[in-house]
Amino acid sequence: MKQSHQRDSVPDWRERLKNAYAIHNAVILRPELPVYLIEWNPQKAIKDGEKALDWMDLAQPNNLMLRPQHFESYYGRDHVRDEHYHNALTQASITGDVVIRELFGTYDLFHPLPKEEGKPRAFLYAGQFLRQPPSWDAISNAWREMTGQEAASANRDFLHYVRMILELPVFEPPLLDAIKMFFSLYAQYLSGGHDDVVIREEINRINSEQFARYWPIRDWVDSIISPNKFLPPPWHFVGKLTEWMKVGIGINSLPTTAMTLMPLDSQKEILDPVRTLLRNAEIQRECIRFARTLENTAATALQDYGVSIVTSCTTSRGKIKSRMREELLDIAEQFRSFVRDRYGVDTVVGIGRSLPAGAPLNESHQEAVLALHMCVQLEKDILFHDEHGGAEQFKYAQLQQAADELMEALNRDSSTALKLASDRYVQFVLRYAHQRIEVVRGQFLATLFQMFNTVQRRNPMRQDARNSFINDLTVRVEETRSIEQLIDSFNDSVQRLSFVSTKAWRGPSVMLLEATLQYLKDNYFEPLPLPEVARKAGFSVPVFTRVFKQATGTSYLNYLRQIRIERAKKLLSTTLLTLEQIAQSCGFNSQHHLIRAFKKVTSMTPGAYRKKHSKVALE
Repeated sequence: MKQSHQRDSVPDWRERLKNAYAIHNAVILRPELPVYLIEWNPQKAIKDGEKALDWMDLAQPNNLMLRPQHFESYYGRDHVRDEHYHNALTQASITGDVVIRELFGTYDLFHPLPKEEGKPRAFLYAGQFLRQPPSWDAISNAWREMTGQEAASANRDFLHYVRMILELPVFEPPLLDAIKMFFSLYAQYLSGGHDDVVIREEINRINSEQFARYWPIRDWVDSIISPNKFLPPPWHFVGKLTEWMKVGIGINSLPTTAMTLMPLDSQKEILDPVRTLLRNAEIQRECIRFARTLENTAATALQDYGVSIVTSCTTSRGKIKSRMREELLDIAEQFRSFVRDRYGVDTVVGIGRSLPAGAPLNESHQEAVLALHMCVQLEKDILFHDEHGGAEQFKYAQLQQAADELMEALNRDSSTALKLASDRYVQFVLRYAHQRIEVVRGQFLATLFQMFNTVQRRNPMRQDARNSFINDLTVRVEETRSIEQLIDSFNDSVQRLSFVSTKAWRGPSVMLLEATLQYLKDNYFEPLPLPEVARKAGFSVPVFTRVFKQATGTSYLNYLRQIRIERAKKLLSTTLLTLEQIAQSCGFNSQHHLIRAFKKVTSMTPGAYRKKHSKVALE
């Protein structure tokens, strides 16, 4: 009888397991937030010289992912984090309640478990996370506080730091309140002091109503479009969407089509690489949320520059194909309108082929990515996979032929022929690469080295000048993270090679001037007085003026004005910025100065140019 009584008093193991499974569902599919159990025994540390904290993984963190503490350790701030943990645990012990503390711009959560006599104090821990979307000012301040350095996009360490920050989850209200409630229930479960069924039901409610809405399971959408043929979609083994999958992904029907979206130049300001990353990350977050408002549509991030979308047409069987395309076009336009209305940023969209419901969408996604980048090449807003010639069978010999034509155009010293040959070559590389960014990078680098060797044979350079030039020529191609940026970097490098190749004069001056021209293109929005630029180039003003005109065929001021006018044209045709804002963005002293220079170069006023070429709706 005694044994039977003891057995009856023990909670049913099935209920405990189901309760554990509910917790598991909430954390295991979101590896971006590590969860640990911390045991804190400061007295033992003092007595035996051991560490005061023992950590136990409770989730499945991505150990290859950089975390804030990695940067803190590199910059010698381990002691600051140790103190941060100590203060947070002390506060949680005293209050007996959840504690959220900030260190260098990121946050940690500590939830105490009931104190047990004679045992170390235990806490649930989650971190690190953000409490609002990252901004340039917030990241810069945190970087300055942690390292003592000013934030600069040219600093590779800072760039790595920004990319790490962008990988952290963002817990704004009401999601943060749901997180706190979840860990309170988690602590109750571990302490065993409450009814398991009630805890499980509450955790499931939080998971479906709060987590799924504000913190969707991105791994599931990633698996739908994954190029890994051995990674099945989440419904593979059951053959359908379960209720939990519908909640987690945000769709009710099996998807049939992949799309991709990419933002173009910002309307608000000229963005440097880090600001572009921040803008793109915000657009990605909001597009993922927006997708959940559309029927049978979900989204995830496309690297660090775009958005991948999966959807299913509601067109019933028997409807014509054109009707399905109209529905897909409508979805694409809804995303484009959403981004344009919220951020004032234009976008392009690539659409892959529609496949049978439930099929892996990796092929459709690859086609969508190719169509996305072809949008830029062909100046289209939306492009289907079969509208750019990509459907025909690709042969590697075509790529090699395009590379040969590019080399021939370089040797002919024809800027028009070079531009056409470069565009054709890029299109074949994109078709060959199937969205694999490292394949694109490898093709571009190999071709640039081949082109450089041709230029070098025609116009030998000194060893130091050669090494410096080839490094400058390829560094952006080597470091950029998106295919679109790769294309821009490759085209810039081709133009630099063309400049060096076609000059009638030779020697060290060409390298100095070539670097100066690149400097002007990168900094045209800054005041660039002739004496200062000549000094930076290593020339006196008279010599610089003579050499500059000999090399470019025009004066310094005319060349700089042309760069600024070209940028103004782009802003006029793609943004709703005022003339005064465009003047400031392009390096003109005032709106009047812009109008006068624009009319002199184009024989049109900026207003007339915008009316004729604008790609956005004018109010």
